[in-house]
Parts: sequence; C-alpha cells; structure tokens
Amino acid sequence: MSTALSLISSVLHPYTCPCCGTITGAEDELCDYCHEMIERCDPAVRCMRCGLDKKLCQCRKHVFHFDGCVAPFKNSGIVRKAMHRFKFRRKLSSAGFFAKNMAFCVKNEYRDIKFDGVCFVPMHLKNRLMRGYNQSRILAEGVAKLLRLPVYDLLCCKRSGVSQHNLNEKERFKNVKGLYSARCDLSGKVLLLVDDIKTTGATLDACAKQLLAAGADGVYC
Repeated sequence: MSTALSLISSVLHPYTCPCCGTITGAEDELCDYCHEMIERCDPAVRCMRCGLDKKLCQCRKHVFHFDGCVAPFKNSGIVRKAMHRFKFRRKLSSAGFFAKNMAFCVKNEYRDIKFDGVCFVPMHLKNRLMRGYNQSRILAEGVAKLLRLPVYDLLCCKRSGVSQHNLNEKERFKNVKGLYSARCDLSGKVLLLVDDIKTTGATLDACAKQLLAAGADGVYC
C-alpha cells in the first residue's frame, strides 16, 4: 500500500530539478544539464576564513569576526537563478537540495569543529511578513536536522534597513552596522551561522560580531 501511494504521489507531484524545474523522478536530484553546469566551490583553492577563492581573498581588506566560511556552490549561473526562485518566488521545494549540500559541506570542511547549535541571519518582522518566510531560517532548520543539531533563534534585526542587493562593498558594511543584536547570553557556545548567499560577508560579519559579544566562543558560517 505504501509503495502504491508513493507511486501515485510521484505521478501527481513529480520530483523536479531544484535548479531548472525539469522532471527528474528523484527528490533533490539535478537534471543531467544542471549536474554538468553547476559551479561548485573547490575547497582546495578556498580561503577558509572569508570563503572565497584565494585569488579573491577578502582577508587583506577586512578583519572578519567569524572564524570561517564555507559554501557548496558559487553564486553564479543556474545556482544563482535557483536561489533567486527559492528566495523571491516561493520555490520552497528547493530548500532540501540546498540544505543537503550545505550540510555535506559543513561535515567535510568543519569535521573537527564540535558545534553546540545552528543559528541563522534574521529578518526584520516587516520584511518577513512581506515575504512570508525567512529563507535563511528554512535553510538553517534543514542543515540542523541533517547534522543532528538544535537550531536556535539567537539574533534579531532591529530595523527594516535598505536591501544589500544594490549596494557596493563599502555601503554594505555601513548598512548593517548596528542592525543586529543577540537575544541571550551565549557563553562558551560554538555556533554554525547560516545564510543563503554571501557576497561581501558584511551581513555574516555583523551577525557574528553580535554572537561573539554575547559570549560565543566561535562562529563559523
């Protein structure tokens, strides 16, 4: 009976590629085209501090508060389009694909780090109500489940600021200054901070600064 129901469900609601929407027949599976075209981050050439390729390393310009940053994909091509659909067009079914790859990345590159929990970049209430959800929280919950860690709502966004999207690097760091605050004492905690996209690292840095100010021993992104 279970097999029959599963078969009916797959016919009525077929699994599709999380990047382009092509029917694949398996959950979180990329179609052949997207599998070939997707741009993955290479840990061998990554700066473990800022998360970018070493030739593009930002650590010469900024002293980041987080201890490291990793990501499974480059923010370009089909991944960028897929994240845009997830973030702005309610394509929530792709969250599982992103969370699974993020969790694998954490297991692989932070294997020696013992995390006390997972947290996420918050949204201001006004912005969250307009969108209907916080995509970073959805990803954090997926990653936490796969890593068997608790997920915590540790940060709040104090104002509805200007979107980072159209700002340059200097403006992005200025825009998030004083934007976030920690909700509670975090003494001794080592935390995994999750966001959907990292560009300059300004948002992650501002959040990490507040987590450390609340007593956290380490913040990894």
